[in-house]
Amino acid sequence: MKYLFVIAMQKEAKDIIKHYNLEKINENYYKKDNIELIITDISRNGVTSSLIELLYKYKLNYNEYTMINIGMVGSNNLSINNVYLVDQSYGYNFDLTPFGDPLYHAPYSPFKMDTIKDAEKANCYTSDGFVLQTKIKEDALFDMELNSIITFPFNKKYSIKVVSDSLNNKEYDNFSFEKSLPKIYELIDKIIAE
Repeated sequence: MKYLFVIAMQKEAKDIIKHYNLEKINENYYKKDNIELIITDISRNGVTSSLIELLYKYKLNYNEYTMINIGMVGSNNLSINNVYLVDQSYGYNFDLTPFGDPLYHAPYSPFKMDTIKDAEKANCYTSDGFVLQTKIKEDALFDMELNSIITFPFNKKYSIKVVSDSLNNKEYDNFSFEKSLPKIYELIDKIIAE
């Protein structure tokens, strides 16, 4: 099996590149053996254009890959530095209620993600900007990429998210992506072992 880490920012990718001894192919693409990594940039458009460019430039067959998205997210209730495996991916900025649809209805929403046993899970809502308020009461994660990543035909789709900020607390100064890395590596190892 081949694995592709899909990560939005260099600061989220640098330790993972080092941990897996990935070799730089170009500015945003790294590879070694059956593990590859792409840095896509933030946003739905960043993800889409980066994955399409990777597809055409390197002729990847995404059906052969297990995709593992890794990134920082906001939350409405969950604590800073906690690491979650996404259970379901939702589109978020779509108010289609005038057409009779549910408020957060969107293509591929909700999309059931692949998960592993015994991992803490949460649902993730993909927005086009930072979520500064929400009517969602249950625990939720907010990002700007996942609901676009899932539109690509990967064999399996996982997403590991680290809470970097929360609407209901002021812990942002205590956030450290590096503190979350052992849990991220543990989840990656379990995914690869499946």
